Amino acid sequence: MRAVRSTGDGAVAVIDVAPTTPEHARDPVRVRVRSAGICGSDLHLVQWALPATLGHEFAGVLDDGTPVAVQPLPACGECDLCRAGREHLCRHGNDRLHGLSVDGGLADEVVVDRACVVPLPDGAGVSDGALVEPLAVAVHAAHAGGMHSGAHGGGGEADADAGWDGAPVLVIGGGSIGLAVLAVARAHGAEIDVAVRHRAQQEAADRLGGRVAPGLDYELVVDCAGTQSSVDEALARVRPGGTVVLAGTFWEPVRFDTTLSTKEVRLVTSQTYGHHHGVREFDEAAAVLATRPEIADALVTHRFGLDDAAEAFRVAADRAAGAIKVVVEP
Repeated sequence: MRAVRSTGDGAVAVIDVAPTTPEHARDPVRVRVRSAGICGSDLHLVQWALPATLGHEFAGVLDDGTPVAVQPLPACGECDLCRAGREHLCRHGNDRLHGLSVDGGLADEVVVDRACVVPLPDGAGVSDGALVEPLAVAVHAAHAGGMHSGAHGGGGEADADAGWDGAPVLVIGGGSIGLAVLAVARAHGAEIDVAVRHRAQQEAADRLGGRVAPGLDYELVVDCAGTQSSVDEALARVRPGGTVVLAGTFWEPVRFDTTLSTKEVRLVTSQTYGHHHGVREFDEAAAVLATRPEIADALVTHRFGLDDAAEAFRVAADRAAGAIKVVVEP
């Protein structure tokens, strides 16, 4: 079968490989991939000579024809964090992550544990199913920030003060995660302002119901960019005593100036997705996608065949030219 692998020098190649079954899979099933998204993290991972097929955002069909999205992070279920209900922080997660340590979804097919598959509800097409993963990241970030009444705090523990009062939220970053946070928040009735850089991101934010004229003094700011400039902007725009959720991935060190302490900002980190009040956040994300068809229309800017993966990665890296979410369709 065809699979996309990093060459270790910032490029990718489509090669022929044999399907493999992950050692952790207790009940392995085959997913014939129909859509796989290129994440910003994939653009960094191509610098590494990974032994596994790339792609942690993907969806496809099982052998019986069931359309599914795949949660690429299968928890071990046995470590102390898994037993405490914090599977997203599983101590063995990185060793099991599809697209990093085991084969991912940028391929004709992939074998996963059945526990990873999430049947797509009516309204969520498999060609857009790759969006469930970034939407799940957004769902977790919304919960971490207390955007839903009775939400948990960022660490997964119950937080009596986390209920959201409905005041406008600022999202920084117009990539797929920032726009996904916007979409999830709007699905729950929140008013969202966004700070974005590029015209295509502004247009997508407008289609999703966000306001692209950010102000100051926000109770909650969600940083989805993960850069020094986005951190500085978050601290500048959050009100004293407010909350900043760090939902982006930081690939380089950043510094926090004295504003963090002089404003007494509550800093919350958000990592992948787990469960919230007994509901798997991946399932919640699939439901959002099914009920909000405008999400796929706004986020997916380019589609490529698997043989054109190198060009797909090149386009995905060019945000200024209008790329938001690039999807590969085997």
